[in-house]
Amino acid sequence: MKTDMRGRDFISVLDFSREELETILEVAKWLKMRNAVGEPQTEILKGKVLGLLFASPSTRTRLSFQTGIVQLGGSAQVYNPEELQLSHKESWKDTAEMISRFLDGFAIRLYNLKTQMGAETYEYGDARNVLRGIAEYANIPVINMLDDKEHPCQIMGDILTMMEKFGGLEYARNKKIVMSWAYDERAKSAGVPQTMIAAGSTLGLNITLAYPDEPGLYDLDSEYVEFAKKAAAESGGSLTIENDIWKASKDADVIYAKSWARNPERHAEVGKKYKDDWRISHEHFKVANKNCVYMHCLPARRGFEVTDLLIDDPKISIVNDEAENRLHVQKAIMSLIMR
Repeated sequence: MKTDMRGRDFISVLDFSREELETILEVAKWLKMRNAVGEPQTEILKGKVLGLLFASPSTRTRLSFQTGIVQLGGSAQVYNPEELQLSHKESWKDTAEMISRFLDGFAIRLYNLKTQMGAETYEYGDARNVLRGIAEYANIPVINMLDDKEHPCQIMGDILTMMEKFGGLEYARNKKIVMSWAYDERAKSAGVPQTMIAAGSTLGLNITLAYPDEPGLYDLDSEYVEFAKKAAAESGGSLTIENDIWKASKDADVIYAKSWARNPERHAEVGKKYKDDWRISHEHFKVANKNCVYMHCLPARRGFEVTDLLIDDPKISIVNDEAENRLHVQKAIMSLIMR
């Protein structure tokens, strides 16, 4: 275990080794067990203050972080950009200087500077640059609650859920995990699949990435694909890319499906032709392994990404278990870096 992560930022899973990611998962399991027996954890981050900046709406992320820091003995301050001098164009550098004086950790949810921060322009990667910039000038840990490249806390909670369902990480490594595109009208960020292939490959999982064959539209950032291929070769995992959802679903143990697109205008033109095959339903599970489970980071677009019958099927859908595990894995991250 890599137990000394004090002061580290948690911005990208690319920054963490296999041993460090495994440590986060082990600490999350330990904290969840303590929670289950009612053992207090308020001594871990007693008196620590976490700032939470939400530039976009949130349910699971907001609830889990606020609850988590309180369970660890700290407190949370929640803001949106309009409540800070960021709304008057105060620089991120000056903001970082101030949060360092008053807080013990700072978490940010930001993925589009134009729509969420009033910037004149936005390009892919701008939100990540903001997080890196704040981390450079702040002397407290910065946590990524979602940016335009990754959703790291979500995926760590997802992998914790797979560990529980399959009996441990060593057993999860023997399963076929399908990270699939699913149809929705809205063009969403590819942060979830990009984080999954990066973290999963680092941890030795066997991942099948599935999406329609529309070059430059549904394929992922090459930085993450190349990282995942290299990491899989080192860890004993694998990354397979498939453009047919039915072939991808065959013998699957996990079908994790959500929508994403790199170009909203082009997605609006071509996406509809995939809406039937790529709307995940019980039909996909007929070709999967017997105990295959359905996963989604939520909120899922019912009737578009997934059928109501499937997402509400208690024998297959584990989406609410995933959501709960956000609490435990984020507590582990905070406990390790904010001590």
